[in-house]
Amino acid sequence: MSFSYRVSLQVRHPYADPQRIIKGIGLPPVRSWAAGERRATPKGALLLGAYTESYCAFDIGAGDDGELADFLRRTLKRIDPSAAFIAELRQTGGALNFFITWTPGERGEVFDVNLLTNMARLGIDLGIEPLAST
Repeated sequence: MSFSYRVSLQVRHPYADPQRIIKGIGLPPVRSWAAGERRATPKGALLLGAYTESYCAFDIGAGDDGELADFLRRTLKRIDPSAAFIAELRQTGGALNFFITWTPGERGEVFDVNLLTNMARLGIDLGIEPLAST
């Protein structure tokens, strides 16, 4: 049995305009807010306080084929045109990460040095959260 996964790209920055981040990354966001905006739930209900940083989340995709490393390689090629923008974000205090939810199967995955080097070259961190199998 292969494992399944879902990948998002999360971008955090101390002050950048989320619309500029969205344009610079070139993908449609699933959620975004600006530093200083009043906090809200995903459905728009207002919460106490304000966001301390700008944030954008992009849904990259999902699979149940156990081929996460190949999926990440394709994703890196897709966002490579944004490399200069990503470097600017990082130089001004921003952080990017792939956030992966992973439902384990009967095998794992290898993230080879070339994949990890390409992630590092773009300045994208890797976060993995295993989920319980159902």
